[in-house]
Amino acid sequence: MVQADPRPLSIDPETRTAVVGYEDFEILETGDVDVFVLNVNELRGLPPFYVEVDGRRFGLQRDTFQVRGHGALLPAWIREQEAAGRLVLLAERRERFLVYVHDPSATDEDDEGGDEE
Repeated sequence: MVQADPRPLSIDPETRTAVVGYEDFEILETGDVDVFVLNVNELRGLPPFYVEVDGRRFGLQRDTFQVRGHGALLPAWIREQEAAGRLVLLAERRERFLVYVHDPSATDEDDEGGDEE
């Protein structure tokens, strides 16, 4: 699933946000769903916490899936998110799909709340 010659990903060091365009994605057809996948295999350090596409901000989730062997779990999870009105994109890194979700009903404060300790 690795994209040929990906352009270098630029991440804002303060917000940990990568701003990308649709041309930066491959499309994964799995089960009965299609999902955008960003290749971040060449990225050094931490992956972005946020990915911004066309003005939509997707937040990194705790969920990950295997690139090979995700079976029916990944398509079912994506359908569940879409049924709840959320958009999903994936980032491929080290044989795992990192999951990013955009929730149109969330406010910026919801996105920036961080983890509570």
